Amino acid sequence: MDASPQLLEDVAAATGHRDREEIELSLVQLLQQFLQADSVTLFKLVREGGVPRAVHCIGALPEPGGRVQIVRGGPNVHLLAERDAWRACAESREPQSGRTGLGRHETLFAVPGDGEEIAGLLEVVGGQALDDRDLQLVTGVLRIVRNHMALIDYGERDTLTGLLNRKTFENQFGKLRGEIPTDGSRPCWIGLVDVDRFKAVNDGYGHVFGDEVLLLIGQIIQRSFRGIDRVYRFGGEEFVILLRDTSEQATAGALERLRAAVERHRFPQIGTITVSIGWTQIQQQDMPATAIERADMALYHAKAFGRNCIFQHEKLVSDGKVTGNVPLPVAEIELF
Repeated sequence: MDASPQLLEDVAAATGHRDREEIELSLVQLLQQFLQADSVTLFKLVREGGVPRAVHCIGALPEPGGRVQIVRGGPNVHLLAERDAWRACAESREPQSGRTGLGRHETLFAVPGDGEEIAGLLEVVGGQALDDRDLQLVTGVLRIVRNHMALIDYGERDTLTGLLNRKTFENQFGKLRGEIPTDGSRPCWIGLVDVDRFKAVNDGYGHVFGDEVLLLIGQIIQRSFRGIDRVYRFGGEEFVILLRDTSEQATAGALERLRAAVERHRFPQIGTITVSIGWTQIQQQDMPATAIERADMALYHAKAFGRNCIFQHEKLVSDGKVTGNVPLPVAEIELF
């Protein structure tokens, strides 16, 4: 398939965005349409317990009339150890081609990350195999997009942990809130994570070890959530997670797995570190500060309850543990 001015225009439009999610959306759309593929899907690479997995982030599927259906955070999670082509692509950084179980042609591309890291995999499925020119074009587009994202990340990422920083939060919160349907069928959530007794870590071991704790916890948080979720370092030892389009039960489970993962990890020189977590459902009328305040009340309760636990604001209200926007009186506690 020959390159066309339209492809160049589409790449220029994709790199005109300053929001990572908009760039990813534009990328899968333009490649699906240009390649006339059955699907183009972006997977994020994560490691859980040292096991590399490819987690569905965003995909594009054709619809009648030339429209494109966008699928966010689909259920597909692939263990690279169980899929030879996927593992080979991640390790070699070279495109890999094969057949799906339905006999369609599958081509995998490594998505460049920071330095020598691979951030993800791009899967293209279609009725015909991609030719050499298509392979070169897709690889080139991925490099251009990665370079553009690197420039965006420079201003939007926390320098220590590599997570999104606080100044990007309000804009992305507003976008997420705008996606919430009025019927409540696709709820979104915000979680507030605080490292327990972090001041004692800095005082007892020094700020170098304190920074290492924050870096490692940031990595644990990042790999504990889906590609469509957003993780921020909010300042000091506090992290914020935005979870979209997931149930209350699934959110509670994800946050509990995060708490347990941090507790299990052995931090160099220090040993065990724990986190406390407060979370709440995002409402359509919420301002960022309003949702943060509710999550913070639940976090405060977790600290008062003994730390290393999670509480949901709505559950605390229904149980009478907090009233309105004011926590019930508790004994004086050391929060940090």
